[in-house]
Amino acid sequence: MNRRTRMRFKTDLTVNVTCAELPGSPVRARLADLSVHGLSLILQESLPEGTLVRVDWGDVTFTGELMYCKPQAGDYVIGLKVEDPVYETARKCAMQ
Repeated sequence: MNRRTRMRFKTDLTVNVTCAELPGSPVRARLADLSVHGLSLILQESLPEGTLVRVDWGDVTFTGELMYCKPQAGDYVIGLKVEDPVYETARKCAMQ
C-alpha cells in the first residue's frame, strides 16, 4: 500500500547532480519521478543518507537532503526531500 499523500509524477529526464560526496561533480543522472516535496534520481554511484544534493534540470534547480539510496539493476535509486516544493514543476512536466 502506498502511504504517500501527494501524487508523484513519473519522468525520464537527464539532470546534473552536484554534491561534495560525488567526485567529478556535477554528474549526469536520471530524474525518475517528482512530487511536491521530493524526487527520485537514478545514479551510477551510491551516496550516504543525509547528503546535501543539488539537482539542475535546465533552468530549474532543486536542493535537498538524501533520504535513501537503494541498489537497483546496477545503479542506485536515491530519494531526496527537497527544500522547496516542486509542485508547479511537476505539474508542468505532467502536462508535456
